[in-house]
Amino acid sequence: MTSWRRLVLHSFLLLCLIGVLAGCGEAGSAWTSYEGAVNEKGFPVPKVANKSDQSENNSDMDYVRYTLSGISESTSIPEVYLDEIKSWGWTEKQAKSTSNDSSSLRVFAKEGHTVHLAVHDGFFTVMVPKSEAAQTTVKSLDDDD
Repeated sequence: MTSWRRLVLHSFLLLCLIGVLAGCGEAGSAWTSYEGAVNEKGFPVPKVANKSDQSENNSDMDYVRYTLSGISESTSIPEVYLDEIKSWGWTEKQAKSTSNDSSSLRVFAKEGHTVHLAVHDGFFTVMVPKSEAAQTTVKSLDDDD
């Protein structure tokens, strides 16, 4: 009788462990596979992110909103995503301060192109200025004031 109980207990623990590992694997998978953004093919977006909105009539910015569970304005962009953006050749820039800046807005540049990345609770937005007048003045984070 003792061996039967032990077998049931081990089976139960194994099933719990499999459930926990499967859950952790799904949460981490958001940051393992990327594709180009709809509005800037050279800028990475997690493949599990779902396009939920795209600008149609904005003359200054071409933006695409992506929903992604687990992303939050308070935690900003995960380091693994920043590393992926850099590996695609993008350099983070610092936007000149304005009164409506948000700490969740990041600016990246590559070969004359600029991308603004804004993180919110449950979604993020990739914004590409359509004209030079719409581009935010940027400076390298490595430069001194």
